[in-house]
Amino acid sequence: MSEVTATKDRTGEVLPIVRPGKSLGMSALSGNQTFTSAAPDGEAIYLFCTSLIHVGEGATVTDIDAPIDARGGVYLNANRGKVISVRLLAGEEPATIWIHEVR
Repeated sequence: MSEVTATKDRTGEVLPIVRPGKSLGMSALSGNQTFTSAAPDGEAIYLFCTSLIHVGEGATVTDIDAPIDARGGVYLNANRGKVISVRLLAGEEPATIWIHEVR
């Protein structure tokens, strides 16, 4: 069986292959609780949450940090060695967050 090495977008451009890396953590979130991931070794992360979240770099995250809809999963650039913190948007139901490094 041949290994897939690239795929093309709708305009024919080659897209890089994204492979899962190490888990940076998962946690149940509720209310104003904050979850801080482990620091990635790479420069991209994948977040999946069953709710809307705020995302910030570093050990703190507030309501003014970027809101993200990660319900379908989202890839984000990350700074190598910097932790990522997340919390639910105000009024969101309790949810679970997963953060993985990608390569």
